[in-house]
Amino acid sequence: MKARRGLLALILIIYIILGGYYAITIPMFEAPNEVAHFFYARHLADTRTLPVQDPQEPSLWGAIGSQPPLYYALLAPIVSRVETPHAQAYLWRNPYVNLQHPMFPGNKNYYVHTDRERWPYRGLPLAVHLARALSLLFGVATLVLIHTLTRALAPDIPLLALVATATVAFLPGFLFVTSTVNNDTLYILIATLTLWVMVRMSQNGHGGRAVGLGMVVGLAALTKLSGLVLLLPALLAAWVGARRKGVRVWPFLLGVVGGFILVAGWWYARNLAVYGEPLGITRLAAFARYPFSALDSSAWTYEVAWFLRSFWALFGWYNVAIGPRAYVILLLVMLACAVGLGVARVKRHPIFSFSDVKWPLIATLVVLVLVAALARGVGLLPLTPGRLVYPALGGISFLLLQGWAGLVPARVRHAWLTLFPMGLLALSIVSPSRWIAPAYAPPPRLPSDYIPAGARRVDLLFDNRIRVWAVDIPQITVHTGDTIDITLYMGKVGELPVDYTLYIRLLGREREEVGRLETFTGWGTYPTRLWKDGEIIADHYRVRVSPHARVPTLLRVEIGFLNHWTGQVLPITTLDGAPVPGLVKSLRLIGTEAARPTPAVATYASFADEIALVGYDPPPARVKQGEAFTFRLYWEALRPARASYTVFTHLVRVGEPRPIAQHDKRPLDGDYPTIAWAPGEVVVDTYQIRVPENALPGTYMVVAGLYRLETLQRLPLKEGPTRPWLQNATVIATIEVVP
Repeated sequence: MKARRGLLALILIIYIILGGYYAITIPMFEAPNEVAHFFYARHLADTRTLPVQDPQEPSLWGAIGSQPPLYYALLAPIVSRVETPHAQAYLWRNPYVNLQHPMFPGNKNYYVHTDRERWPYRGLPLAVHLARALSLLFGVATLVLIHTLTRALAPDIPLLALVATATVAFLPGFLFVTSTVNNDTLYILIATLTLWVMVRMSQNGHGGRAVGLGMVVGLAALTKLSGLVLLLPALLAAWVGARRKGVRVWPFLLGVVGGFILVAGWWYARNLAVYGEPLGITRLAAFARYPFSALDSSAWTYEVAWFLRSFWALFGWYNVAIGPRAYVILLLVMLACAVGLGVARVKRHPIFSFSDVKWPLIATLVVLVLVAALARGVGLLPLTPGRLVYPALGGISFLLLQGWAGLVPARVRHAWLTLFPMGLLALSIVSPSRWIAPAYAPPPRLPSDYIPAGARRVDLLFDNRIRVWAVDIPQITVHTGDTIDITLYMGKVGELPVDYTLYIRLLGREREEVGRLETFTGWGTYPTRLWKDGEIIADHYRVRVSPHARVPTLLRVEIGFLNHWTGQVLPITTLDGAPVPGLVKSLRLIGTEAARPTPAVATYASFADEIALVGYDPPPARVKQGEAFTFRLYWEALRPARASYTVFTHLVRVGEPRPIAQHDKRPLDGDYPTIAWAPGEVVVDTYQIRVPENALPGTYMVVAGLYRLETLQRLPLKEGPTRPWLQNATVIATIEVVP
């Protein structure tokens, strides 16, 4: 007994240390609706009145103002002890925040954070961290209750209670929730207490506990609106208890309902008087309404994956994820637990017997999942977060450990069980430093005289306020769908009165935009108003190329700055004041297909052993005077070109070198110059020639070649079909011009 208590104390101490680590690593208000939860409590502390929801009157608590008040009433005395002047000055909103998209890089911060939030805490940061400390205390109480609950479920296996407690304590998602300001922390505590009371009632059917069970459910319903649904499993537990005792059921059910009304009835009566409905759902929906449409199979897959990720470990505003491999391992663990449960079911030998009390536990989990799905379906939630089933963690941990233990023989089961929480402990220790802190870290700042040697100098000025010294883009060739790594070295050279938006554009064929990023600098963490004189910001970004971009082409990377609120773009100049575009680099963009294009007619004509014409799609055999005809040429790079050549295509009369019509242009209208071609690459280009109205009827030839535009010097034709009167040109086709 003493050793078990010592181990439980050790688990709680580790949890408190980890929870404190999470609380100081997660920036203020970077948890879902933490700002709303805090200012609800602040409103109670300042006015001693409950908020009244009015969509026409914006408030800092937003949709959270519809939630029941118990958590905020307990929090109000704590936050009231700290003066929080100029609290709204801390709410420096990031308009480009990346909400609920953990796989998208950057802009994880909902708010911009400064050194005012660092230790030693004062004012608003101090109040927030005191509120987070209360959440940790609720977490400790929850863990003690989970230990008690598991002891009631499996009294003959003391180790199981410790392992279940450690499993929940070291669950990264639970640590995240209980280290931030959130009414879920109290709701999980009371729901776990409800589970314990339900189990005890199901085991011995004590009628006196029915009223107490109803009162506990009432406390849950006074903490969070979804706490109301715990009435359903509570009534089931009362029914099971009455049947087990062999007495009438209805007094038990009335006891549960009576206890609930005694504790929580006043809140729902108040809602009825204020809003005309007991739940206040209409007002809540006015604040939080998300579109919902029928989901196809891929959407359902995404929803389930998102739910599971957020159950195990998803931080911030559901936008800071752990590594993909860690999620794969956690999924495999869940599947293994399911297999273990199935094995125990088939063998009709459960690892830990809890058949007498399983229905209230399972019913609680099912009801929570259904309510979460309903909230998602009616548009109250954009996605279904896994934390919504945390009130059933006492039962979930028990089920997971049943399945985990079912995978191994009985002789090694105890040692095997401990591996489950130890793996979660390792993940929880790593998460703050590996994933959470870097998500909110500002970019590196360098001395003003330091630019890395590998960076390409560009020296661009933006309205004489911002200077971009250099850019580093390591890629030379990219494919459609690839991500480009871009590091900008920039700094302040003039006054920065607003937070300017940095934009990065990827331009493909005909300057079509095939990728774009708009953000405050530092990917939201270090906007321009924070920049200091004499520092160079090494700002790294990743921009994805559209998978539908037309290829091949030069991919031009352009940067610029604009005022987010007015849309005004800052003019770009060189250091001498000459206007220039924001082009910082051109890359080679090609497709992902490896198939070589096949021409209708194969040929071979080599120009300077650099570029060869390997085929064409021929023009029509007969063309009328004044008509235009088109054809396609297939060029292959034999080796890297020494220059950017221009292609000429001429229509010449047989025996005469001078063309009567022509179409000269750089490949793909200048979007893919020959100097960018890779050896072995085949480039297909379309040309059009219009026959003059006064062209004499007869036989003509379409010929082609390449030349340098700067000197008009043609590349020598080394090999290929030609005629004596042609100079370094190859014959493509013969056509008849008719009236």
